[in-house]
Amino acid sequence: MSPETDRAPLKPYFRWLVLAIMSLICFAQYFIYDSITPLGTLIKSSIEQGGLGLSGSEYGLLFSAYAVANVFLLMLLVAGVLVDKLGLKISGILYGFLCFMGAALTALGAMSSLPGLLGPAYEWLDKGFLPQWGAGLKVMLLGRAIYGVGAEAILVVNNKVLARWFKGKELAFAYGLNLTIMRLGTFLALNIQAPIAKHWGLRNAMWFAALLMLSGFSTYFIYLWLERKARGRVGAPAAEGAAAGSEEKFRLKEVFTFSPSFWFISLLCVTFYSAVFPFQAYAPDILVQKFGYSVPLAGSIASALIFGTMIFTPIFGWLVDRYGKRATLMMIGSLLLIPCHLLIGFTRVLPILPIFAVGIALSLVPAALWAAIPMMVPEKRLGTAFGVIGYIQNVGLMLFPYIAGRISDAHTVQKVINGQSVAVVDYRSTMLMFALLGAVGFVFSVLLKRADTRRKEGQSIESVMHG
Repeated sequence: MSPETDRAPLKPYFRWLVLAIMSLICFAQYFIYDSITPLGTLIKSSIEQGGLGLSGSEYGLLFSAYAVANVFLLMLLVAGVLVDKLGLKISGILYGFLCFMGAALTALGAMSSLPGLLGPAYEWLDKGFLPQWGAGLKVMLLGRAIYGVGAEAILVVNNKVLARWFKGKELAFAYGLNLTIMRLGTFLALNIQAPIAKHWGLRNAMWFAALLMLSGFSTYFIYLWLERKARGRVGAPAAEGAAAGSEEKFRLKEVFTFSPSFWFISLLCVTFYSAVFPFQAYAPDILVQKFGYSVPLAGSIASALIFGTMIFTPIFGWLVDRYGKRATLMMIGSLLLIPCHLLIGFTRVLPILPIFAVGIALSLVPAALWAAIPMMVPEKRLGTAFGVIGYIQNVGLMLFPYIAGRISDAHTVQKVINGQSVAVVDYRSTMLMFALLGAVGFVFSVLLKRADTRRKEGQSIESVMHG
């Protein structure tokens, strides 16, 4: 290819190609997060039945561990700053590798051959500290924690890439398509992990997820090649290195100069996602326990939540780009969660209907929320802003899966069914907690809308963004 052709203006499709490639690593990251969701019933079954014998609260810990390092070690705040300082190349490779390493450790911890693999270290790991948890669970929790650091940081990388390439140009629609591809990972995890476990075993299903994460990580190098190919051409964003070199020194106190709207949107984010993702983690077991579905069927029905987001997120993103009204959409989405959780917890209504409606809510809020952040924060602070909001979100993702597990344990009884002792869980109190989180999120969305009315025309997140 000649130098003249290399320097030709970028075709309009190029930024959409960047979006597609970037979405693949996030697709794998979403698959890993929910790769254990449809396996919950199997994970909690006894070792003799091919499971891991975990309690409800221990199963919840696998989701809480995802956020532990991000919350207590401030890793997500650090990641947000590092993405701004190190640039997309180094930070993307680093955090993508952490995603794969965490997924591999999670699968390793589930292996029955773990004692032989660890040798003398196994006994120390098993009894040396926190003896109430087995060595395998500890390795799995370490893997989920490492994965959580990489996964949340790779989302910061992803969000900054999209904000660079779609600045003022169909940004909400781009985020919507991006989320659709990512949630396809969750949709597939909910539909194929249980069949894989049924035919090849629980542990092989977890290793399949780890290999998928490795494949997703490899696609990031394709994005770096595209970025290099576009450098200096008309239609490409400004060189990241030049922008990074002009940045001022980061000071933590500058975070607190963000507008009230930013903080309300952050609090809405934590309550909304805490009402959705922990529910999603328990949804297959709820369908097994309350409605009597088989494990594979429960995973498929639970995936209706993700199917709803895949349909509606790009549509709502397009509407946001065309008409604005971001705060209003966030109010509607938060409010929708309340009846959905109450219907699942306290009625016998066909569960696929409220689950699908939760998916609509999960389309409304993120399509508006993530596209609103670049309107509130200067571009040179976007990595930091996404890190801050991700940190606050992770507080909820750390606490509420474990709290949900403790509530479910408190409402679990042993019953003899077909000659076997089976744990039967009453999830009504758990669903009430999720409904209350939706109500609190609605309050923050109302406060966000009120605060946003004080912003100047053109700066309001209700307005249309013009490129």
